[in-house]
Order: sequence, then structure tokens, then C-alpha cells
Amino acid sequence: MKTREANFELLRILAMLMIITLHFLDKGGILPKPDAVFGPAGYLAWGLEAFCVCAVNVYVLIGAYFLAEGDYRPGRAPKLWLQVFFYAAGIKALALAAGLVPGMDKYELLQVIFPVIQEHYWFVTAYLLMILIAPLMNDTLRRLPEKTYRRGILLLLVFLSLSSSMLPVKLPIDRMGYDTVWFLCLYLIGAYIRFHGGKAKRISGMLAGYAAAGLLIFASLLAVHAYYEKTGSLGDFINRQYQYNSVLCLTASVCLFLAFRSIRIPQGRASAVICRIASASFGVYLIHEHVDLRYRWPALLGTQRYADSPVFLLYWLPGVAIVYAVCMIIDFARQYMFRGIVKWLINANKR
Repeated sequence: MKTREANFELLRILAMLMIITLHFLDKGGILPKPDAVFGPAGYLAWGLEAFCVCAVNVYVLIGAYFLAEGDYRPGRAPKLWLQVFFYAAGIKALALAAGLVPGMDKYELLQVIFPVIQEHYWFVTAYLLMILIAPLMNDTLRRLPEKTYRRGILLLLVFLSLSSSMLPVKLPIDRMGYDTVWFLCLYLIGAYIRFHGGKAKRISGMLAGYAAAGLLIFASLLAVHAYYEKTGSLGDFINRQYQYNSVLCLTASVCLFLAFRSIRIPQGRASAVICRIASASFGVYLIHEHVDLRYRWPALLGTQRYADSPVFLLYWLPGVAIVYAVCMIIDFARQYMFRGIVKWLINANKR
């Protein structure tokens, strides 16, 4: 069994905290609509969003980086599906028992029974399909000449990223990064870094690139928003750079990934703690983004009380940390239970 690399596990934790932040802002009612009139709180919310929106891409890049080099494991996808089903069905059952939801219609029942196919979590559906397709590409990607590989990625980005980032119209092929096609594009980038990434990059330079991309994302919103207020045009283009497949979002993702790739965390207690906390990151996502909880935990945090005030920043980090910690403890319990079941099955087969 390969040892987890603490630098990437630390990035995994950071990415999930950033994802919770995105949900804190959006589902907590703090982030105003892009074509609305902003107050100070609205500008701060969109500014924070600009530096966190790359998190989904980062999370996929981590998975791609290790899937590209790792051995094919046919049990990976079923294990992931089982975890998704456990939370989709388990949380729904608890919500029904507690009276938090009145019941289920046929569509909701299908969401519980087939959470991946029904896109109970859109991220899981795209990510699981990427995991299934990725092994079919690895051998070919290893054999591709580096120059050919690089040109192929650049051409693909012209269609999937550059065109939607630059053209002020909605393109029929543009899914804003919420699909398997974009995840496969990220997989190609992650695999390219794995095979041809070369030496570690300067951490400061990569972090500067991430910061610059985040600032440009926010600046683009300010500029187009101001133009929209004066002319009423480009309303659909205001937050275009906040899409997962935008050039700036992708740049921020790659720079942050390369920065953490260059970090070296020696094995020891700190490394073990980081890896242990990171092991629950996917469970954290499945719990806090469950259809019956995604709007309830922001309400429990009282985000509506300070949604229109810059004071939300004082509650942001503690709130995000609490959500991660509570979900992490729940997932630790699930891991312990699953290990116990597997151990029991193994012992039963030996009898």
C-alpha cells in the first residue's frame, strides 16, 4: 500500500474547506446575484468566491495526478459508489425519521436508490465516470510524445475553456465545467503534470500565480458588472470567469496544485494527522451537500442574520471549520463501521 503524500492531503483538506466556503456563500444567501446591485458585503462575498472557486478543479487534479500513475483498481468505483449510497440513503432515512422532510415522491426515491445516475451529487457523477474512463487512457497517455500531448491539451482547452471565457455569448457546448467532459480535460492536465511535470516549481511563484488569477477573476466581475449597470448589456457574462472551465479559474487551480506539489512535509506525527483528517474529505462533501442538508446547515449557522453585512467574514472561517469537523467525525464513524463489517466478513469466510 502506497504511503499518502501529506502535501497533497493538505491540499485536499484546503480544497474541501474552499468548497464548503462556496456553499456557505451561495446557499447561505450571502452571495448576491451577479446582476444585482452590490453593497460592501456583496463585493466581499464575490471577492472571497474568486479565490475559492478553483477548489473543485483542484480536487479533481489531485485525483487525476494519482490515478494516472497508480495501478488499476477495479474496486475503486464500487467502493466510491457504496460510500455515496450510504450517505444518500442514510441521511434521507434519518431525515424522514426525524420529520425534517414530509416524505418522498418517485423522483426522490430514485435519487436515493440511484444517487450517481440521478446526479444526487453532480460532482460524484462526473468524478465517478472519470474514474471509470481514466484507466482506458493511461497507457496511451504514457506513450504520447510530450510535445504531442501538450498540443492536444492546448487545442482541447481552446474548445472547452478559452471560447467560453472570451465570447460574450452562451455556447451550446458550454456546461461551465459541471460535467464529465471537463473532468476528463482536467484528468489529461493532471496526468500531464504527473508524466512531464519535471522538477518542483517555486512555491512563491505558483502562489503568486494563484493570487493573480484570483484577483483577475474578481476584477473581471467588477468591470463587467459596472458595464452592465451602465448599459444593461453582458448580464450573462458578469461572472463568466467564475465558471470552473474558465481560463482564469483553471490557471488558479493549476498554480495552487503546483505550489502544493512543491511542498515537502516529512513523515511524522504532523503528516499522519494531516492524512487522517484528509481521509474524511470526501465524506465531508457527501454529508454537507446532501439534498436534505445543503440548505439546513447554513440556516443552523444563522447566515441570514449577517448576509447583508461585511461582518459575515467573522463567522465564515469558524462556520466552515465547524461544518468540516462535524462531518469529519461522522465519516470517521462510518470508516470504523465499514472496517468492522469487512473484518467480520473476512473472519466469517475463514470459518
